[in-house]
Amino acid sequence: MSYGIQPRHRWGFTLVEILMVLAILGIAVTIVIPMINDTSGMKVTSAARQIASTLMYAQTASISTQQQYQVVFDPGSNSYEVQDSTGTVIMDPVVGSAYQIEYPNDRRTQNVSLETANFDGSSTVWFDRLGAPYGGAISDSPPPLSTGQVVVRVKDKTMTINVEPVTGRITIQ
Repeated sequence: MSYGIQPRHRWGFTLVEILMVLAILGIAVTIVIPMINDTSGMKVTSAARQIASTLMYAQTASISTQQQYQVVFDPGSNSYEVQDSTGTVIMDPVVGSAYQIEYPNDRRTQNVSLETANFDGSSTVWFDRLGAPYGGAISDSPPPLSTGQVVVRVKDKTMTINVEPVTGRITIQ
């Protein structure tokens, strides 16, 4: 008679204990592996933060230098760049090269799609010496920005970067 006592194997575990551990590992693997393979949420968040950071940089540069800076988006080529008031691409202070972001040419952002960039019907936003945003080409007497947003997508996940009129406050949704 065994009285319900399981025999212990050489390592001190019963067969039931080993099977329970394997079952728990199997459940964990079926949940975790798909989450590891789908990084689209992280990529779209990273792209949105990068755009917001670029917009804030252009705005801050406009305030600190008392010159207009613009961010020119090109959804067709999934790219954007920061330009001064003459249309010259400025140097990125972090990497020391032209401030141009091209999603298809960077392995980390190849799946990122710049869906839309709309600043009152233009794909360009610029900031005056007080940091106020305007859409379209830099001019002396522009109408104030009424709406401004950029939408990025990775697979089925999207994020929207908003630029608020007057204040130029930049938010991510």
